[in-house]
Amino acid sequence: MTTVARHSGKSSQIERGEIAEVASLGNVLKELFNTLGISQNQYARRIGLDKSAVSRYLSGARLPTQEFIKRLVSEVEEDRGVPLQLEAKEAVHQQWLAALRVCDPAEYALESLRAELARSRRDTERARRNVEALHQLLEQKEAEARDAADDLTRLRLDWSAERATVSREQIELRRERESLSSSREALLREIERLKEDVREAERMRAEAVQHSSDLRERVLCLEKELSESRPAGAAGEIPLEALKGQLLRMWEEENFPEATRDLTEAAWARSLDEVVEIMKWLLENGGEEKLNVFAADVCRLRPVEDVIRFVPQLDGLYRGLNIDAWVVAAASRMTERNADRFYEELKKIDGPAARLGDRLLAAAVRQVTGVSEAIALLTKATTGVNPPLRLGATVRAVAAHLSRDPGFPFAVAVRMDEVGVPLMARGILQELYLYRWRHSRSGLSAFHVGVQLLDAHTCGALFVLVAEAGSRIAGRFAESLHRGGGDDLRLLDQFLDELESRKALDLLLADDPSGESVTSTELRRYVRRRHH
Repeated sequence: MTTVARHSGKSSQIERGEIAEVASLGNVLKELFNTLGISQNQYARRIGLDKSAVSRYLSGARLPTQEFIKRLVSEVEEDRGVPLQLEAKEAVHQQWLAALRVCDPAEYALESLRAELARSRRDTERARRNVEALHQLLEQKEAEARDAADDLTRLRLDWSAERATVSREQIELRRERESLSSSREALLREIERLKEDVREAERMRAEAVQHSSDLRERVLCLEKELSESRPAGAAGEIPLEALKGQLLRMWEEENFPEATRDLTEAAWARSLDEVVEIMKWLLENGGEEKLNVFAADVCRLRPVEDVIRFVPQLDGLYRGLNIDAWVVAAASRMTERNADRFYEELKKIDGPAARLGDRLLAAAVRQVTGVSEAIALLTKATTGVNPPLRLGATVRAVAAHLSRDPGFPFAVAVRMDEVGVPLMARGILQELYLYRWRHSRSGLSAFHVGVQLLDAHTCGALFVLVAEAGSRIAGRFAESLHRGGGDDLRLLDQFLDELESRKALDLLLADDPSGESVTSTELRRYVRRRHH
């Protein structure tokens, strides 16, 4: 079934954020509410609903839910002590359906199907009772026919016994036999008609059952379609153009809390297509701040599947979006289970927004609390693909853990090399040197402590990784161990032994492309003194 699009309604009303059918329903509900003699705030507290929602329902600014209407009717009935007439309840329901048809045709179609299914089930129940009644009547008539046949048989026997003498009793018996025979024949004819009625009733019952089954399937299909295209609880939202009109009016009236509430609700309740349309509209009408908050709300409040599907839409919105807010919100939803899907969607983006993949991974890494979590996240996001994105922000985020968890970046670098992402591993090592250089003494100490915290296997793998990374990284790594350990040069000695076993000590004695030595004079003297 094709999803029914939302209608736009009358343009003049929608521009003002008004829907006539919703306003009319609101007036009826407000009349009912006024009979309670209490304030809207008091009523909102009584039914456990936000007072702004009650106000919107009763003012006709928002289509109320069926549950709200049923509760209001129940409260009015309890207050009056008598039930409302069925005609009055049905009139309110029909007004709600009329408003729903304008606000949400797809939901209206579903409600219509549900009502038709309910009628069909009632028809099925009536057909079932009719079949049962006909069966009972048929059984009764068949019993009467059997009794009549028995009576007729007894009369025949009596007549046979007395046929030798003609008497008044014999004449009476003959007349009674003829009457019973005629009644029995009439019963048999009625039984045949009843059997035909039963067959017809059973056919109608079968048709009703099949019709109910077909309707149920249609209801389930439409429910499934709507559940996939919009979040639960989104039914009955006013048309998008009406929402825009309400927002403009509230901003003009400086009713910012209510406008913010509407945008937050739209972020989780509207379809993704409408969410993108709202973002484009906010870009032109709401200002950058409102757009950024709305985009972050989309990521925070919607199911993660929606967040992933939303990613490609950012390409066209990038120029007006303070992407930091979105990145932080989206990163909070990224896990080991879905990181690869986030990354695949981000790879599809070109232009300035193409850096989002790197920034999102970096934000996710900043939020992790342990090495295993970071390794799982990065491995899932990057293993088995050729990432077209540069991962500069990600490696900087990994290196920044040096200040609070010194062993973290080294362990991550080793693991990323082991799973086949050597560029990231070497990038982390390079960034660690820059981080150490920027933070001077504290950075040197943290660098040395970080290597010291590694277990023997990881430390050995780290030395191999550094040795294979080239003279620049090897030189900076050795320099950091030399200066960061103070008088404790055991880690430096272990690294030098690894280089010597590989006949690679010359890496520390080489010059970089600019002609400058990759290590300090002091370290070079130490290397020569120890190994020559």
